[in-house]
Amino acid sequence: MRVGVSIYPQFVNRDKTLASVLADMKIKQYDFVEIFPHTLGLIKNGEVVEGKLKHVETTLRGVGIDYIFRMPMSVNLRDHIYYSRHFKVAKSIVDLAINLGAKVIVMQSGRAGRLDLEIEAITELASLAENFGIKIALENTFSVKDTLYVVENVNKDNVGFALDVGHAFLSAQGDEEKFLEDVKLGVDKAILLLVHDNFGKLTPQVEPLDALAYGVGDLHLLPGEGKIPFGKLMKMFTDGLPILVKIKDPEKFRKLPNKRDMLNLLRSL
Repeated sequence: MRVGVSIYPQFVNRDKTLASVLADMKIKQYDFVEIFPHTLGLIKNGEVVEGKLKHVETTLRGVGIDYIFRMPMSVNLRDHIYYSRHFKVAKSIVDLAINLGAKVIVMQSGRAGRLDLEIEAITELASLAENFGIKIALENTFSVKDTLYVVENVNKDNVGFALDVGHAFLSAQGDEEKFLEDVKLGVDKAILLLVHDNFGKLTPQVEPLDALAYGVGDLHLLPGEGKIPFGKLMKMFTDGLPILVKIKDPEKFRKLPNKRDMLNLLRSL
């Protein structure tokens, strides 16, 4: 089973270069990493910054660990008012994947807006990406059903479902039975399983610094620190679906267990 780790921008800083972070993940025997290429200065005003490509390519290839790309969180292809701006940035990420050899792009499904625009845009992006063997993995922002509707209507072989279990648990409001029912809907379409923990609570609305104290929101905790039934979840995926671990806290990321221990942890919960 392939297991990867999301390299959030805050993990790369003055004390820790991208190369050293990637090397740490390789030492811990993870199979791949997820990179946010726009945070490496590769996109400016919706355009690829050609002059920085070579340096980043050398870093990515030099460490020798596989990598996938992540769309900016702000991309919302349902936004009819600023659609052209969102699409321009999204297309630049596809261009970067082509240039730098990433074979998977993860993107969140849109929030409010027009579904038809999102379906049309992803179809166009997928048509460009398929010529280079690139897949688009559409992540449920919250609702599994909503995102599956988009994937099914795009109906492209290189567009699949990235099942974010943390978001699905929040969508089910912590109801374990509903959560597992929702997950079951996405089993056949899933090409990537996104793993992190929370308590399944969306309210009350609190300040970000207070979220953990209240146990509210998309906390991106290490599996076992919240309430998601990962043991039951793992039994639903027996075909070796790739797993992407998404932990946002830099200190917990630094202490992340190796791949084997992470798999054992997920199966034991």
